Parts: sequence; C-alpha cells; structure tokens
Amino acid sequence: MFKIPSFYEMNVTFDDACRTIKNFGNGSMLEGMEAMNMAWEEHCKSDAEDDDVFFEHFEYEVNAFNKVFSKMKPLFVA
Repeated sequence: MFKIPSFYEMNVTFDDACRTIKNFGNGSMLEGMEAMNMAWEEHCKSDAEDDDVFFEHFEYEVNAFNKVFSKMKPLFVA
C-alpha cells in the first residue's frame, strides 16, 4: 500500500478503483497493480527530491491502488 499524504487522500468506491486500476493496466487488474508499483519504483530511482511530484501525477491511481489492495488483501492472508 502507498502511504499517501493526507492532502492527496481521496475516498473512492471499490468499483471506481477497479476501473482506474484496470485502465492503468490496459484492462488487467493485476497489470495495473504491478504498473503502479513499477511507477513508484521508478520515482524512487529518479532524482526527484519530493514525493509530491509523484502523488500529484498519480493521485487517482494511488488511491485506487490502496482501495483495491485493502479489499483484496483478505484473499491472500492465510
């Protein structure tokens, strides 16, 4: 999950979050989740000194990621 600064936190429905992540992943929820992780990793490798740049650009996607992750997490916990 992303630790989203409160300024960028949004309340999204699960359906909207799924649509956003699927769109980010070219129609695949799993690809969308992986693409968001990759976007964060690329940001961390960059020379950006401020995470606000990332959160400004991916505000909807990170909120959607967290919503999907939190709803799906119980499926993977033993």
